[in-house]
Amino acid sequence: MKIKRFLWKTGITISILLGLIFYISCNSLDFKTIHIVRPLEQSPKLNDIQVKSATEIVCVFSKSVKVLSLYAKSVTDDDVVQCEGECDEEGILSIHLPFATQIGKEYTMCGVVENEGKSSLSFEFEFMGMNDHRADLVLSEIHDGYSGKTQECEFIEVYAVTDGNTAGYEIYSAYDGEAKNYVFPAMEVKAGEYITVHLRKLDESCTDEIGDNVKLNENIKNTCRTARDLFALNSESHLGGVYDVILLRDKETQSVRDAICYVQKSKNDSVGWKKLSCSIAAEQAVEAGVWTGEDIEDALNADGLTITHTLARQNIKSLKNYSFPYPNGAKYWIVTENRKAITPGKPNSSSAKK
Repeated sequence: MKIKRFLWKTGITISILLGLIFYISCNSLDFKTIHIVRPLEQSPKLNDIQVKSATEIVCVFSKSVKVLSLYAKSVTDDDVVQCEGECDEEGILSIHLPFATQIGKEYTMCGVVENEGKSSLSFEFEFMGMNDHRADLVLSEIHDGYSGKTQECEFIEVYAVTDGNTAGYEIYSAYDGEAKNYVFPAMEVKAGEYITVHLRKLDESCTDEIGDNVKLNENIKNTCRTARDLFALNSESHLGGVYDVILLRDKETQSVRDAICYVQKSKNDSVGWKKLSCSIAAEQAVEAGVWTGEDIEDALNADGLTITHTLARQNIKSLKNYSFPYPNGAKYWIVTENRKAITPGKPNSSSAKK
């Protein structure tokens, strides 16, 4: 009993003391000196870049910003030029270049911006001079074979339906992935031209024919003396032999301009595309209106595709009567008959493998 009374009295004493301390502490504070510390405002984020014309670029920020500095320069030149820009309330910054960019030429833009809370962001990005005179290109012939012995490699032939420039086009193989994309150089082409992209550079003498001279590669296998030949800086295998989806795209916007979906059905044991990337690419091709049917059953049956055969488009001559998107699908392609029917840089053969 004595222990309980002692603890009870001690508890009362402690409670009274704590109450007095709290009262004295509260009354001694000057509440006017208390400040609520708020976290610093986050720096603005650069979410998107759009090349609008030869003299205008649009940057989309996470919030409205104030421009502190803006400079542009060519990747190959040392001259730095100051630029001007205005940002609206939505964070859309319009940058005005004091010069007109050249088609296909690479430039660098760098700058510093800050938001209303004085949080700043330094940024730098590369962009390509806008192609406002783009040629309409389509896929024409596909060669999947490679032989070090005969010095033959994979190639993709494209056909120019209209006059224009090729800058900004890229070839994407869904089987290979983005790392092996081929980006076209800036070239002025005429309607009716065939351009062969060789997907390996087997010899240092291989030279891109971007000018008027198309006879720079006369001794290279599967080149043409009357058409342009281009070479990818690559020495590894390209394209899927059993199946693939190849897209011809606009590099900047990723919009699909043409496509081919193929599969060697006798060698394929899958009811669908084995690679998700192929399924996605086929869907994109159909959505763009440049291929008919996204399922593997809708793909061109490429049985017999080897080093001595190619896939050749059969409606090239009639494309001049259409505009983009051009008619395309499995029914417009064949597996060519033999080695003699391989025609890079020339009109496609109509001899089909039996």
